[in-house]
Amino acid sequence: MNSSNDRDARLTDLLFSSVPLQPTPVSVEPALVPLTQPKSFDLSEIQVILLDVYGTLVISGSGDVGTADDAKHDAANRWIREAATEAGVEDLDGIPTSDQLRNQIVATNEAARSETNPKPEVDILEIWRRVLQSNGRADLATNSKILVAWICGVEGRSNPVWPMPGAHEALMAMQEKGRRLGIVSNAQFYTPLIVRALMTSHPQDAKRDTSSDSAERMIAGDLSSVFDLNACHFSYRYRAAKPGPLLFDRAMRHLSSLGISPDQVLYVGNDMLNDVWAAKQFGLRTALFAGDGRSLRLRTEDVRCQKCFPDMVLTRWEQIVECL
Repeated sequence: MNSSNDRDARLTDLLFSSVPLQPTPVSVEPALVPLTQPKSFDLSEIQVILLDVYGTLVISGSGDVGTADDAKHDAANRWIREAATEAGVEDLDGIPTSDQLRNQIVATNEAARSETNPKPEVDILEIWRRVLQSNGRADLATNSKILVAWICGVEGRSNPVWPMPGAHEALMAMQEKGRRLGIVSNAQFYTPLIVRALMTSHPQDAKRDTSSDSAERMIAGDLSSVFDLNACHFSYRYRAAKPGPLLFDRAMRHLSSLGISPDQVLYVGNDMLNDVWAAKQFGLRTALFAGDGRSLRLRTEDVRCQKCFPDMVLTRWEQIVECL
């Protein structure tokens, strides 16, 4: 394994929980039960399947990227210090506080908000660098090796992830059935590492086994072996997040150039607003993944979702395989 793979394996270790997370039961009021019960859909005409990551392909400790709950906020400064030491920071003077990082995120998003970008996104690396520079720690702001490991250490503590049961097998089945696969997800720089690890049947083994030449290990090293990279769009790269239109617009521009129409595309996600409603604005077919109560977002209070219904409801990944 080369030094780049060694680094990626260590970073993925920091992001994945050492104890497997389990899906939590879904409990909703009776009127919403239809949104949490399996609903099949004929996928014979579907050529492309686009996927969300957090709460869909992986179980997320906080339910989404960058959304640790208020109870965890009290522990955030401790996590920042612990991860700093783990990443090799010897002098802890001037390291960011949780409030400083959060305030910088809010200010950056507010400055970027516009009619064409209603839901701005930050690049978390840029946020950390700005705070470190303002705290007089340019030495850390410019040390990418330490900074990347440090951020992954904090994220792994505040929002550990684990593969959603059946997601790996579903990815392989969808690929084998000839479906083009892509990702449209709110994300940060570490999210592609999580997806790479997911593309093996046992992500923890893939990170530590340096001797195997199996096909799954090859897949883990290269997203393009499973996904159409031109159909993979992560919010941090565009400074724009779902449910804003930019990510889906970029994905559909590419697919349209291949002669693929919106009704030949299925989008799968766990959030009725960010995923189902947003994808429907582009005419895509939609599947709500309702397999984990921790991350399921029905958004019943949002008027945009009140008359919005997915074409398909999944409570287990095996159900999409049965419809291929």
